[in-house]
Amino acid sequence: MGDSGRSRRQSLLYTTLIVGGLLIASGCGREADVGKTPDNPAGSLAGGEPVTLTLFAHGILRDQDFIDYMQEPIKKKYPNVTLRKVDADKQVTMSNLIAAGDIPDLVWLGLTNLQQLTDLNVPSNLEPLVSKHQFDLKRLDPQVVKSIRSYTDKGELVYLPFRTYAFGLHYNKSIFDKFGAEYPRNGMTWDEVIELARKVTRTENGVAYRGLNAGTALNRMQSQLSLPYVDPQTDKALVSSDDGWRRLFQTFQDIYGIPGNYPSGATFGDGAKAFLDTKTLAMFPQLLLLNNLDLAKAASEGFQWGVVSYPTFKDKPGVGPGLFSDGFVIPHGSKHPDQAFEVMAYLLTDEMQKGYSEKGNMSALVNPDIHKRLYAESPLSKGVDIAALLAVRSADPHEKTIYDEKGRVIVTKHLEAYFTGKVDMNTAMRMANDELNKAAAEMKAAKQ
Repeated sequence: MGDSGRSRRQSLLYTTLIVGGLLIASGCGREADVGKTPDNPAGSLAGGEPVTLTLFAHGILRDQDFIDYMQEPIKKKYPNVTLRKVDADKQVTMSNLIAAGDIPDLVWLGLTNLQQLTDLNVPSNLEPLVSKHQFDLKRLDPQVVKSIRSYTDKGELVYLPFRTYAFGLHYNKSIFDKFGAEYPRNGMTWDEVIELARKVTRTENGVAYRGLNAGTALNRMQSQLSLPYVDPQTDKALVSSDDGWRRLFQTFQDIYGIPGNYPSGATFGDGAKAFLDTKTLAMFPQLLLLNNLDLAKAASEGFQWGVVSYPTFKDKPGVGPGLFSDGFVIPHGSKHPDQAFEVMAYLLTDEMQKGYSEKGNMSALVNPDIHKRLYAESPLSKGVDIAALLAVRSADPHEKTIYDEKGRVIVTKHLEAYFTGKVDMNTAMRMANDELNKAAAEMKAAKQ
């Protein structure tokens, strides 16, 4: 194909993603019968009095996502129900809403941020509503349920997922071609990927090419190794005493210790910029980018890329990062808990989830037919072995504490000091452990 034909095809790809890949159209698929359904036996919303349910977006929820995924489908299913979204900002926080007595009916957030709400005692236990509305938890991936329960001391179900996330190892074909190296393949271990990175990390014509990024956040590898920050029984940090943490520190050193793989100006978590903007990064392990508009734009301009399964540890074959999800919490004090639960249950029906999956939202349901349709409408998925990507399952959850967010920030700081050569590993781990113990003690004292 000539340059003009290729340009038209790339332009069409980008346009298709923008128009069709942003989000699901409202009321996808066949509309279920109004009233009692297998997923909504109570049917209390159907034909009821007009009700407005407020959804507080504690995490990022784009307006068009909200309209297409939630507001319009719910309005079509339940004409008497209006969903209203309130976005979090510096003035509108969950703490402020609680203080004002303005409790939302639903809270949207990422599962890994759930502790920000459990610390405020926001999430209510959904078990009574699950029983009342006969919601079948067996329809959910058991690993998803297990992960959700790990966020509370009593193993309660305080969250229902709207979607989950898959990971992949994205790569820049042009860099591999330039240096005559083989492309990454499905099923590689971290050791194999690191060795491959050595072959494509070099400077040529004044351009510093980097072989591998370790991921945009510490919790990718930390959750992959199921590493706890703090012992929930003693409230003592585990960073300096858990061999798994030593393994994580060493893996980061193996990656960034490759000469030239962390050049001047690099920052922790700058993988997306290096891969999609400057295009100087050869391999980028990250959440799948098959609906990413920056990748679509780059592809439309001729960027040659590929994606294979996420790297795993040799002794943990087939195990990727822990569960990452977006979903809902019903807070204590919600004025419409039953209606809020029915909304969540409807969005989790097979009908709705199939449509979401086709648009690139990985379902938390076990139904294999839904997973077979993942990214079906994404032009970037053409030629991608989705089944191989999904063969890497989420790791078992680690034991959670209210100190984990502090731990992530603290460990990241000292980890970077180590792999940039400022301190040795033992010193970095000890300093991280001591600082986390101090932070945990202060948090504990503040709550007394």
